[in-house]
Amino acid sequence: MATQEVPYNITHVNKHLKIQLMPDLNDSAWNELESLGDSLLTVLKQEKNPTVIIDLSKLSYISSSLVAVVIQVWKLVDEQGGNTAILNQNEMVEEVLNISGLKKVWCIVPTEAEAIDHLNQAMKQERIERRRTFSMPILLGIVAVLSAATCFALYVSDSLNLDPKVALAATISFSVAGILLGATALTDRRKNLRILGVIVLICSLIVGGLGLFKLI
Repeated sequence: MATQEVPYNITHVNKHLKIQLMPDLNDSAWNELESLGDSLLTVLKQEKNPTVIIDLSKLSYISSSLVAVVIQVWKLVDEQGGNTAILNQNEMVEEVLNISGLKKVWCIVPTEAEAIDHLNQAMKQERIERRRTFSMPILLGIVAVLSAATCFALYVSDSLNLDPKVALAATISFSVAGILLGATALTDRRKNLRILGVIVLICSLIVGGLGLFKLI
């Protein structure tokens, strides 16, 4: 994909989005760069968890305005849960990024192969993290169900001849587990898991309270 007004190319490399910026962009007016930024953001908003290579290898230097556009792209990719690799082979460009403090937060590599490798590793790590946290909602659901079952058992303990001490121990155990898991879920960036965490916290507190009230 290319435009005559603002020279850049968008292609796909190994399932990653590659945005190649051309030298003429350094001489573009701010309104042209702003239009470029809007165009790139529009493309990226259509991607889920985008992995992006921003190719600066054609540049002999980079203007502050163009740096601002690259920052816009990087921020949006990060907000969408994606990853970015910067491809650069010029010392002057690297010096500007270093002075700007961006070298500390960006992955800047000299070859496309290294950029692809970085993004592949980032994707692999994210898949591992998702598998680790996938069981959390299940655990929270189990805790909620067990807490509810314990609460019910307390109410029908007379008919079931349930030992009050056993009921109290179970109630406290499930309640503590629910509180701990619920509190852990509150730190998750996924909204639905945070909501489930709040629900489990409330249910655990209610069950614990009912258990104590029943046995007093």
